[in-house]
Amino acid sequence: RNQGLDGRYTEIIRDGFPLYAGFSGGLGLLQIAPLDLKQVEVIKGSASTLYGGGAIAGLVNLVSRTPEKERELNFLLNGTSALGLDASGFYSKKSGKAGTTIYAAFNHGTAYDPAEIGLTAIPEFNRFTFNPKLFLDLSTRTSLTAGINTVIETRMGGDLDLVKGKVGPDNRYFETNRTGRYSSQLSLMHRLSETSGLSLKNSISYYDRKISIPAYVFSGVQKASFTEATYNHAGSRSDWVAGINFLTDRFNEDEPAGPDRDYSQNTSGAFIQNTWKPSAGFNLETGLRGDYHNDYGFFLLPRLSVLYKTGPVSMRLGGG
Repeated sequence: RNQGLDGRYTEIIRDGFPLYAGFSGGLGLLQIAPLDLKQVEVIKGSASTLYGGGAIAGLVNLVSRTPEKERELNFLLNGTSALGLDASGFYSKKSGKAGTTIYAAFNHGTAYDPAEIGLTAIPEFNRFTFNPKLFLDLSTRTSLTAGINTVIETRMGGDLDLVKGKVGPDNRYFETNRTGRYSSQLSLMHRLSETSGLSLKNSISYYDRKISIPAYVFSGVQKASFTEATYNHAGSRSDWVAGINFLTDRFNEDEPAGPDRDYSQNTSGAFIQNTWKPSAGFNLETGLRGDYHNDYGFFLLPRLSVLYKTGPVSMRLGGG
C-alpha cells in the first residue's frame, strides 16, 4: 500500500520495465532476488506521466547491478530454524566494450507447523531463479543491454501429513501453486549530445500459473509485451522527457469451470514531462499523458508536483 491506496495502484518495475503487471502481479517481495540488486527506488505519489495509471499511488523500481572492470563474485548460503535453505551466486565483469552479470539461486522451504495443529504455517516450496544479462558499448555514444529473467516455483501447503506424502488427499485440505515466470529485457541507449539522448526499450513476458485446492483448479497463461521510445533533454534549469509506448496483455485460462475470464488488452500511450528548477530550493514538475485502451477508450492523465526546501525543512505537494 502506498499513500493509503491499494497495492494495484503502485507500479512495481524492474530496471524501468513493467514485468509484474496484470495476472503476473501476484508475487511477494520474498520472491524478488536480492543478491543482484543495486538499489530499490521508491516514489510516493503519482508517477502516472511516465508509467501510466497503474502508478497513480507511486512506484517501486528494482534496479539491478551493472558490471564493473573489476570482477565480482558473490555467494550466499543461508539456513533457517524452519529448515529453509537459500543458495545463490552472482557474477559480474566488464572487459573492454562488453560486460555481463549472471545471477542464479535455489530456494527451498520445508513444510513447517510450529503450533503443532497439523496445518502448515510455511508451505513446502522449491524456487529456481536464473537472470543472465549482457552489456555492450556499440560506440562511444550507443549502448545495448539484453537480459532474461527466469523464475520457476512450486509450493504446497495445508494438511501436514498430506504435504509430506504420508496420507491420501481424501477430506484433507491442501493448496498447491505452480508458477513459471519468464521475461526478456532489451534496452538501446543513444546519446545525441552532452545534454540529450534517445532510448528504446522492449520486454516480452510469459507467465504460467496453476493453483489447486480440493475440488477446484485454476490455471492460466499471461503473455505480455512492453515497447517504449523516449527522448530526454537536461538543461541548466529545465529538464524534458517525452515519449511513446505500446503495451499488450493477453490472458488465457485453461479449461475454465466458470465464466469466461480470458482477455486481450492493448494500450497505446504518449507522454511529456517537464521539471523546472528556477532556484536551488524550488522544483516544479508537470506532466501529461494520453493513453488509448482497446476496450475502455481514451484516458488523459495530468500530473503536478512541487518541492520546496528551506534550510532543513522540505515540503511537497503533488497530485495526478
